[in-house]
Amino acid sequence: MVRPKKPRIIDGIELVDNLYPDPRKRPGYYRYRRADGSDKLFQAETVAEANRIATEANALRDTAIATPARVPGRQQLGFHVPGYIAYQERLNPALTGKKSWDNRVYALHQFAEQFSGTPVGHITWQQISTWWDGLTYNQQKLRHAEFRKLFNWLMPQGLMPKLQYNPFTTADDRPRLIAKQKPPKGRAPLTIAQYWAIYHMAEEMGLHSLQIAMALSLLTTWRREDICNLQWDANLKGRTLQLVIAKSAAQKGHARAARQAWSLDKYPALARTIQRARELSLQNRRCPYIVSQWPKRRVWNQDKQHLAQVTPERLSRMFAEVRDACGITGGQSFHEVRGLSSTLYRIAGYGVDQIQELMAHKNKGTTLGYQDADALPYTPMDFVLPDDVIGGEF
Repeated sequence: MVRPKKPRIIDGIELVDNLYPDPRKRPGYYRYRRADGSDKLFQAETVAEANRIATEANALRDTAIATPARVPGRQQLGFHVPGYIAYQERLNPALTGKKSWDNRVYALHQFAEQFSGTPVGHITWQQISTWWDGLTYNQQKLRHAEFRKLFNWLMPQGLMPKLQYNPFTTADDRPRLIAKQKPPKGRAPLTIAQYWAIYHMAEEMGLHSLQIAMALSLLTTWRREDICNLQWDANLKGRTLQLVIAKSAAQKGHARAARQAWSLDKYPALARTIQRARELSLQNRRCPYIVSQWPKRRVWNQDKQHLAQVTPERLSRMFAEVRDACGITGGQSFHEVRGLSSTLYRIAGYGVDQIQELMAHKNKGTTLGYQDADALPYTPMDFVLPDDVIGGEF
């Protein structure tokens, strides 16, 4: 017997076929599932307007004519980008499977599509500059280093004669593409009161793994990926919790990466968290991962080695689910726990340099950017101008 589809309802209005809420839960955004299985995100002022747009699209599904995919010719950038990607993966096999590399590959293909109408030998610095200025700060940040490598690969082959030098150069004696300033932080910081509200609500909702992850992040400042990858055999050595920070390893290499060892004997709160995680692991059929949660449905995917393993994406969804159940607005994600931890360590009296090392940041500015400025302590000023120095009375 086929199970009936669960209706999708927003503001009391049922969504038509192939129309879904925005996966990021942004108000006014919707997702339409095309006939080929791909998704299209769009904006609409009301649910009724979104239904109208989707209904019109549904009416055209059966009349759409499939067009054969165009194969880029040798004179197009799209012909050479796959060669560069293969070259990089051959030099660095560890790239494959990394989310950051997948994002960069997607950006490379987007770039090739953007310039599909211009022969690769006719692309000019001005065209690239115009395209670059149309990107957001985050899009520029993702692309700059990888595109510098791409052009270092393309130009020695004589493919871009219109360019006298790499447009993504960092040299001071060349005109450079100007990067946009970092925009203000879009998500509100997480307060300690909100943290504990989410933590206790997670217990009510039976999401004990979220409590473990939140405790580990608050106590150590670790990211969700590092927390989800913690394993009993690999990371717990006696009474010491050890971790090679994954992002540091990706930036500096495994040998130069930040390595942290936390003594459970010196950190009672961390010891209690690990003990509770062990008890949950035993309940979850001896899950080898420190953060574990038995799923409601037995669904395997390629990223899981055990049914009770919690993936980073699942952890983020749990956090958002509990946050919304608490009625907290501001769009805070699990990552804001890391920012709260940084702030609390500052309040506890640790210096910015110490917290920078703890968070494995390259520079102090990044560390300061994580901290909630409104919650930081003020430095006592022990300065006094004597009356005789002032030379008068107020």
